[in-house]
Formats: sequence, C-alpha cells, structure tokens
Amino acid sequence: MLLSFATSIDAFAVGLSIAFLQIPVLLSVIVIGLVACLLSAMGLFVGIRLGKTFGKRMEIIGGLILIGIGIRVVITHLFP
Repeated sequence: MLLSFATSIDAFAVGLSIAFLQIPVLLSVIVIGLVACLLSAMGLFVGIRLGKTFGKRMEIIGGLILIGIGIRVVITHLFP
C-alpha cells in the first residue's frame, strides 16, 4: 500500500514538473518510453547472462522469491 502511494505521488510530481517546465507531451512520452525500453532490454540481457552463468540455481532462486512475495501478500491481506 505504501509503495503504491509513493509511486502515485512520484507520477504526480513528474506530471506537474513536465507541465510547469512546458515540455512538449510527445517529447516526454518518447523519452520515458525509450528509457523504459532500454532498461527492460538491459534487464533481459542481464537475466540471460545470469541464467547461463548460474543455470538452474537462478530459476530456483527466482521461484523462491516469487513464492515469498506471494506468501507476504496473502499474510498482509489476511492479517492487516
């Protein structure tokens, strides 16, 4: 809940900043899209490299992390 609130405030602040600086919306969309694309591609390539280096262990660690996140979500919703 706190993370979603912080993300919303961040997005609001960025939107206001772009408006006050009078930056064209299309330019903002292009820059934000390019940065998101580049960082996603970088994450993909790092993941492939780690997968080749560590093999099955990385898949197991990733699965355990996802299971841990799922358990945390269930616990926080059952016991607020």
